Amino acid sequence: MIKLSNVTCGYGKNPVQSDISLDINEGEVVMITGPNGVGKSTLLKVLANILYPTAGTIEYGWPGTKDPRQLIGYLPDSLSIYKSMKVKDLAELHWGAFKVKPSPLPLLKEASIDWNSRIKDLSLGQKTIFHLSLILSTNPKLILIDEILHSVDPHLRNLALQTLVETMADTKPTVVMVNLNYNEVEHLIERVIFLTKDGILLNEKTEYLLENAKLLIAETPPGSANVLATRKNNGRKEHLVLPGEGEQMKLSDILTMLMGSTYQSQ
Repeated sequence: MIKLSNVTCGYGKNPVQSDISLDINEGEVVMITGPNGVGKSTLLKVLANILYPTAGTIEYGWPGTKDPRQLIGYLPDSLSIYKSMKVKDLAELHWGAFKVKPSPLPLLKEASIDWNSRIKDLSLGQKTIFHLSLILSTNPKLILIDEILHSVDPHLRNLALQTLVETMADTKPTVVMVNLNYNEVEHLIERVIFLTKDGILLNEKTEYLLENAKLLIAETPPGSANVLATRKNNGRKEHLVLPGEGEQMKLSDILTMLMGSTYQSQ
């Protein structure tokens, strides 16, 4: 289990998030989402152990591991790889750093990436597929994926997601994704964490949300309603209640509503 306890993180004197506590179970697939600027990518960097909390602690639950980064595969929102190097040379450098045996990286052929190509000559989608291939080749226990897949063309994005599905079935890593297209990953996600500037608004199993989150249309909801968020839509007031009575909602609808709503205390 990965455990964040009272974590405050950010850059400089102003924290992006404060006093975050969170448990992520081994083998779980989690999505962190929320509006822009609330610290989703920052929190992912903390999980990747490349940004250290200014307060609080993070524990990975991997006994005997001196450097947790050896067991983490991180695909950031902006790729920072050596653009002047050839694909084969950067792959060898990566494998050497992680002390793993070379791997054939079959995704490269499907993405039309030549081993002798220079990184700078690859498209953004090809760079993303290459980076993803590298991190998966080290058999990480924790895979972290930021919003970079939004920028990849549909063919390569589907290729990346299918590879993730196969990896999850094979080695059962813990996977944390940030704000991917909801419809594309809805079938993969086991738990949703919705982040706001004031912290974690929602941290629930997908199964629980699908069974209990309802859309209630009313000018004023009954006092007994557990209103999580409210918005105006086509002249009517809509409330997301959890748990509650109302219209059934898909996961993508729940998250889309949260994005454009006024939040209530849970």
